[in-house]
Amino acid sequence: MEEWTLLIRVLVAAALAGVIGAERELHGRPAGLRTHLLVGTGAALVMVTFALTARVLPSDGVWGQLVRVDPGRLAAGIITGIGFLGAGTILRTGDWVFGLTTAASIWFVGALGIAAGEGLYILATGGMLIGLIVLTVMDRLEQRIPSTVRHELVVEIDPKAKEEVLASIHQMRSEKSMRVRLTGWEVKDGKDRVAMRFRIRHRGSVDIGAIASTISALDGVFSLRLE
Repeated sequence: MEEWTLLIRVLVAAALAGVIGAERELHGRPAGLRTHLLVGTGAALVMVTFALTARVLPSDGVWGQLVRVDPGRLAAGIITGIGFLGAGTILRTGDWVFGLTTAASIWFVGALGIAAGEGLYILATGGMLIGLIVLTVMDRLEQRIPSTVRHELVVEIDPKAKEEVLASIHQMRSEKSMRVRLTGWEVKDGKDRVAMRFRIRHRGSVDIGAIASTISALDGVFSLRLE
């Protein structure tokens, strides 16, 4: 009968993790419903198995002195293992990093599983609601906050056109309220071409395509790459 009672904790963990997983699935994230269900349910299973095993171990005599049951260390092991799983969802392309929120949600449902596995239903349910609010309401709020965007601009030019290109970029920086910094200079094909590398940073929406078109239209610009 005790195992059936502990099974309720596992089912609660699966339900709470499933809500978070369904939200990730709706947004097409690499870790969706099944991943979150398995993580949350697995964490709860480990905790309830430990709780059941700890009850049958003798707590007196020599055995009680040699063996110390510490659920905190078990929970720490679960969280550490889930951290490695979440790291697999993080991708980096240049200065762009994807999957951090999904990795955090995987770690989060592991914590929900631990709470539910310990029978802390109110705490686990409240945590799930907070997580759901963060992933839905805060997502919409975050989109309204103008964030800082970074681009890398690489321009191959005729060395004679250097001053004109720098003047154009300086004017663009003043008009668009952007920060532009020259980060690299490379001579190519003998001394016939020069590759200039710039780091662009701006806040909010800026028509990067128009900027690239303006620079590429200058005399002496051979190629342009904007990332």
